Amino acid sequence: MRSKPRSIRSKIMLALLLPVVALIALWALDVQDSFDAAAGLRDSRNTRENVSIPCDQLVAALQAERSASIEVLAAPGGNASAGSQRAATDASVAGFREHAKLYRGRGISAEILRSRIADMGAAFDSLALLRTQVDARSVTPAAVLSGYSSVISYAFSVSTATAASSDPLVERVMRTSIGLRRAGELLHQEDALLTGVTTAGRFGDGEYRQLTEIVGALRFQIPTAGSTLPAPDQATFKSMLSGPAFAALRAAEDQLLGTGGAGDAVPLTREVWKATFTPAVRQLYDFLGTGYDKAVGFASAARDRVLWRFGISGGLGLIAILISLFLSVRIGGSVVRRLSVLRTAANDLAHRRLPEMVARLRAGEQIDVESNRLRLSLGDDEIADVGAALSEVQRSAVDSAAGEAAMRYDMNRVLVNVARRNQTLIDRQLEALAQVSAVDAAGDRAEQLAVQMRRQAEHLVILSGSARSRRGLGPESLSAIVSRAAGQVEHAERIRIGVVPDAEVPERAVADIGHLLAELLENATTFSPPDTTVRVSGHRGAEGVVVEIEDQGLGMSASALEETNRRLAQPQEFDPATSSRLGLVVVALLAAQRGIRVVLTPSAQRGITATVTVPGELAVPVSPPEARPVPLTRRSNAAKLVGIAGQRARVTADRGAAPRHAAED
Repeated sequence: MRSKPRSIRSKIMLALLLPVVALIALWALDVQDSFDAAAGLRDSRNTRENVSIPCDQLVAALQAERSASIEVLAAPGGNASAGSQRAATDASVAGFREHAKLYRGRGISAEILRSRIADMGAAFDSLALLRTQVDARSVTPAAVLSGYSSVISYAFSVSTATAASSDPLVERVMRTSIGLRRAGELLHQEDALLTGVTTAGRFGDGEYRQLTEIVGALRFQIPTAGSTLPAPDQATFKSMLSGPAFAALRAAEDQLLGTGGAGDAVPLTREVWKATFTPAVRQLYDFLGTGYDKAVGFASAARDRVLWRFGISGGLGLIAILISLFLSVRIGGSVVRRLSVLRTAANDLAHRRLPEMVARLRAGEQIDVESNRLRLSLGDDEIADVGAALSEVQRSAVDSAAGEAAMRYDMNRVLVNVARRNQTLIDRQLEALAQVSAVDAAGDRAEQLAVQMRRQAEHLVILSGSARSRRGLGPESLSAIVSRAAGQVEHAERIRIGVVPDAEVPERAVADIGHLLAELLENATTFSPPDTTVRVSGHRGAEGVVVEIEDQGLGMSASALEETNRRLAQPQEFDPATSSRLGLVVVALLAAQRGIRVVLTPSAQRGITATVTVPGELAVPVSPPEARPVPLTRRSNAAKLVGIAGQRARVTADRGAAPRHAAED
């Protein structure tokens, strides 16, 4: 089943609103991105306070505990120092966990950061085992260094996740700061290793190799990490690396690396190493102390830029959306309204105006085409061109109808003129035949043919719509009309007339009813075998007098019978293509003009029965003879001859019948 077609209104509105909807969607995405960027930059301070700073504090505590644990393994007297540092580490772990719960970041980077924090929480569980091994002295300094460094690496993975930012400058500063802190972690690994070495006074197994690796990584990573700093900060960083603190640190490292290898005595004491290490690492972390603050400052500035950009682009986008929506509604409404006016005008023209004008023209009425022209105010675009074309179509159709009506009027005049001339000649012929003293069989035939010619000539008058009159002859009985109509048929001898009710037909309808009955009788005799009879009878009904004409022909199919009855009930304008059924066209026109109902039905004897219902006002019951007025009218010889021909046909048809029928005729 086909769905209901979409209207032009919905199509136009859809075509206009789709770009507006797309613009709104793009604007909403831009607003969402701007808000997300601003929210992410706003969360930079929250990330610094609840993740970055607590994480750095925890790293510092772990670095200190690592150095203390290695010192415990190198000298038994370091237990008290290790115990106090463990308490500080536990406090830092608890503080980190509490602050991590307050983190309110959003987006994919926030989810990654929360995952890293969870991994770091699981890494804390390894501290208990490592501390137990240190207390039992069942672990080497190298293993302690590796174990604590592994936990610290989880902390740096958390710091790396906090560096993600929507602003490139903020992210670069954060990643540079974290890179420098990783370099600082190498310094603390070096300090932890050398704290144990200087306390023991010699290198243990693998410690010299570890020192070599740490020093090599340190000297590569510190300059590399600072290369991404802004230009002013790079100058300060390079000045710090070339200062006396880092120069002394490098000299001490070179002195330690020159000792040789495992088991060799170290040239530095623990106090000398601490005095060399502490100034350098303090300078580095002092430099890094402002890194987070700078990143937060950059984030605030970037957030302000985002908000300003959102305020400008979002506001302009909103204004553009409102203007587009207004123009879409206005333009779409204008187009839809004008199309609705055009559709209404076209429907009115097709279903009312044009048919009415054509009907008036065909009825002979004069119409001013210009004053009745379709005028539409639809602007000056393509829709207006369609309206103008529709107006031209109306004018052309009306002009064509007017020309057709004029031609039909002229043709009708020609037909009427020809019919009148034929009627005059036939009347003169009938009068001449009436003057013949002895009418033989040939004369009867000539008279009958003349009457049929007159009836055929009257077809033209009826089809042209002109008036037919029988002035001066007065009303006539229905039985006389039936008899005369039977006499006008070519094979009148086959017609059997039965009982016809006594009824009088007014003068105005005598000719039309006679013509109608004659046509039906002509059809009945023509379309039935020559050896059959056609029966005519009548009776009174609820609506008037009913006359039935029954033949014994081949009949008609159900569809043909239905179509014929429809044409008889609703007569249409005469079409020359239907000239083969000219008699039925004339019957339909006469029946419609006089209010007579004609219906064809199958008869009991295989033929067709034509039922003619004459209304009561055209079939007035006849009063008794003594009260019946005698018409004082004078008939012409032609009319007398028509009556004589009808009487002869009736006598011929009823020869051998009851005398009562002859008396009625």
